[in-house]
Amino acid sequence: MKRVVVVGGGVTGLAAAHRATELDPAAEVIVLEAADHPCGMLVSERTDDGFVIERGPDSILTTKPAALGLAQRLGIEHRVVRTRPENRGAYVVSRGRLVRVPEGFNVVAPSDVWALARSPVLSWRGKARAALELALPRGEARADESLARFVNRRFGAELLERLAQPMAGGIYGARPDRLSLRATMPRFLDVEQDARSVTLGLMRQIKDGAAAASGARYGLFISFDRGVAVLPETLAERLGDRVRRSTRATAIARDGGRWRVDVEGPGGAARLDADALVLAIPARPAAALLAPHAPLAAAHLRAIPFGSAATATFAWRRDQIPHPMGASGFVVPAIEGRLVLASTWASAKWPGRAPEGMELIRVFLGGNDRDECVRYSDQELVREALRALEELMGITAPPQLTRVDRYVNAMPRYEVGHLARMDQVDDALSGLCHLALAGSSYRGVGIPDSIASGEAAAARVLA
Repeated sequence: MKRVVVVGGGVTGLAAAHRATELDPAAEVIVLEAADHPCGMLVSERTDDGFVIERGPDSILTTKPAALGLAQRLGIEHRVVRTRPENRGAYVVSRGRLVRVPEGFNVVAPSDVWALARSPVLSWRGKARAALELALPRGEARADESLARFVNRRFGAELLERLAQPMAGGIYGARPDRLSLRATMPRFLDVEQDARSVTLGLMRQIKDGAAAASGARYGLFISFDRGVAVLPETLAERLGDRVRRSTRATAIARDGGRWRVDVEGPGGAARLDADALVLAIPARPAAALLAPHAPLAAAHLRAIPFGSAATATFAWRRDQIPHPMGASGFVVPAIEGRLVLASTWASAKWPGRAPEGMELIRVFLGGNDRDECVRYSDQELVREALRALEELMGITAPPQLTRVDRYVNAMPRYEVGHLARMDQVDDALSGLCHLALAGSSYRGVGIPDSIASGEAAAARVLA
C-alpha cells in the first residue's frame, strides 16, 4: 500500500489529498497542516445574526473548470451561488468620485468602443489614443511582457492608469510594470497575435460566444451558499482523520526509494516514511524543505516576490448608505493616491451574505507595493477605510459590525519571466522522484488554479 504525504492543508493540499484517494483508493493519505485548522486562507465567518463574512478570497472564477468539477464530485454543486445579475459591473474612482467602469471593459482592454467613448473616465485625448488601437499593427510576438508595456503600447498611458491598472490591481495587487501578462492573463497576448487588434479580437470572441466581457467580468464568478470555505471544509470533512492538524513538516530527506518527513506535532517530534510527497505550501517554506536536495530550485523559489494586504469589513443598515448599491464594488487607480485598493459590496454581489435590510462592505487596503499597511493598527486601517467610504459613498454612520484581516507576504506576484523561472524549477526538481510542488505560488493564483495544481500534483506523484 502506497503512503502519500501532503504538506499543507489549504485548498491546494486538500484537493491533492482528495484526488489521491480517488486515483488510488487503497493509498494511505496523510495531510500535514501546521495550523490548528485546515482550509488555509479560505475562511468564511458565519455570525448568529445572519452575516457570512469572507476573511480571505471571496469568489471562484468559472472559466477554469477545476473548482466546479471538484464541487460536482463532492456532491455540493447544489450549494453553488452566482453573483446577483442585477448588480453586476463595477465602479472605478475617477478624480475623487465613483464612475461606472465602461461596459465591455475586460480587465485590461475594451471590447465595446462606443461604451468607452461615452465614459467620463478617460479624457478625449485618452479615448482617441485608445481608439487608435483598432488600426495599430500586430506587435512582435514575445515570450512575456509586462501588463504596463502591453497596455501602453496598444491603448496608451491614460487607459493604463485609469482603467487597466486598477482593474488588474484589484485582482493581483501588483504593480503593472512588473506583472507578467503571460503568467496572469495570457489570452490578451494571444488575441493580439491572432486578430492584430485586441479590441476587434475580443469583439469577435464575444460575437462567437467564446467569451463574456460584461463590465468587470463579475458574471464569471461563483461562490457557495455559506461562503467559499464550503469547498475546503467539505474536503476536510471527507478526508477526516487523514488531516493532521497543528503538525508541521520540519525537514524532508530521501531514504532509498522513499521520502522521509520529519514532523513536529502535538505528540512531539516524529518521522514519517512516504512513497510520494506533495509540497502544497507557498514557495518560501517549500524552498526551505528543498534546499538540501535541490539548491537551484530552492533559490528560484526564494526569489518569487510576495505582497501583503489588509481588509476591513463593515455592516450598515441599507438606509445608512447614500450611494446606490447596484454594482459589485469599486476599484481605485494608484494615481488617486489612496491606500484603499478596492471595495467589494458583498451583500450586493452575492445572495445570503447579510440579513434583510443590511449591507456588508469589504475594503481592501495595500497592494501596488503598499505592503506597509499590514503594520498599521486595526484602528488606523479602519479609519482609512471609513474615510474612503465617506468620501466616495457618503457613508457617515458608525458601522454596526467591523472585522480587520491582514495577509502578510501572502500574495505571490508573478513578475515578468515568472513562467520561465518555473520551468527552471521543474527542471531542477526532475531528478527527485515522486515529489511535486502545488499551490498558488507557481502557475496560477486563483482557487481553480490551486485546485488544478493540487490534483495534477497528486496524479504525478502516483504515476
